[in-house]
Amino acid sequence: MTPPAASSNVPRQRRIVHFVHALNGRTLAVLAGVLAGEMRGRGHDVALLAVKGSLGAQPLPSGVSAEIVGEESTWRTSGALPALRRSLQRHRPDVVFAHGNGPIRAAVVATRGWRRRPVVVGIEHNHYSSYDWNLRPLRDVVNRLLLPRADAVAGVSGGVVSDLEATFPPLRGRVALLPPPLTRYVDLGQLAAEPVEHPWFRDEVPVVTAVGHVHPRKDHRTLVRAIARVLEVAGPDAARLVIVGEATGPEADQVRALVTHLDLDDHVDLVGAQANPLRFVARSTVFALSSRNEGMPVSILEAMAVGVPVVSTDCPSGPAWILENGTRGLLAPVGDGIALGDALLTMLGDPDLRRRLASWGVQRAADFSPAAIAEQYLAVAVAGAAARDR
Repeated sequence: MTPPAASSNVPRQRRIVHFVHALNGRTLAVLAGVLAGEMRGRGHDVALLAVKGSLGAQPLPSGVSAEIVGEESTWRTSGALPALRRSLQRHRPDVVFAHGNGPIRAAVVATRGWRRRPVVVGIEHNHYSSYDWNLRPLRDVVNRLLLPRADAVAGVSGGVVSDLEATFPPLRGRVALLPPPLTRYVDLGQLAAEPVEHPWFRDEVPVVTAVGHVHPRKDHRTLVRAIARVLEVAGPDAARLVIVGEATGPEADQVRALVTHLDLDDHVDLVGAQANPLRFVARSTVFALSSRNEGMPVSILEAMAVGVPVVSTDCPSGPAWILENGTRGLLAPVGDGIALGDALLTMLGDPDLRRRLASWGVQRAADFSPAAIAEQYLAVAVAGAAARDR
């Protein structure tokens, strides 16, 4: 499914709310903030609402207000429904962009019964059917009831769109494609140029870099096994692996134990969360993603934008769409360390392939500029309003 036509002339100034579960500096909150800033720059009155988090977790775009509507102890989005309803009544938005499964449902419920109801656009950022949701049976029932009541529903990749329509038949033919923006698009060159002190980026051994907090869904254990495969086939100087992202908790302990078990302590380094992962990525030979599930991995797009070729698992649902089914980057089956290692061997061993894919990736990444994606969001809101008024 193709993205909606861009709306370069959205009529009149609108009051717009972007709603996320947590304002915590992670990808979804940053994405919503960047889109809010783009829309504010187009003359709209924009606010950012969250159930929990900290207003200092990320810098806010100029002119965009922010509000935490729940308590720090509020675990589920539904727990903040009364406060959300009151906040929306104060803001009186024309459009609510609800990011994520819980916020979509909450926005639909919170605005029901209004005499002048805002257009609710729900954006699903995960591949619903394969995501490890808690309380899944109950969630399925509630989503089946509430998602079709949004004025527009979108998925962040073609696979997410298809999955939503297959999982919830009332949505068939209604789900738009709204890919995420490259949130740091205008700063990519500057971020990529920042120095890296890590010694592995100063010698001749190729570095494979992965970005993402160490979580079972990211499956870094398979990536560690893939590096073991590379070294087994091509020797100890074939590659090193740097994992950038929060690395605390049981899963990180398991990954480190596997590194030691496979005698890879001199070849794998978990460097922890970094304010600027791109400085590591830009100096890498290959970017790798080993996830079991993704919606639309911005980390792949950022790697492409700074000219680094990508090897990824063919997980649902974003990588294959971004990489055009493996023609613009290499794909391997989920959870298969040998296959992922062989894909890395192919990429590491073919400089011409890396150059071709890097050049294409820079061009492809331009399609995901915040300005271009904000136009698509606004177009979906206009289409949702028109469909509701018919």
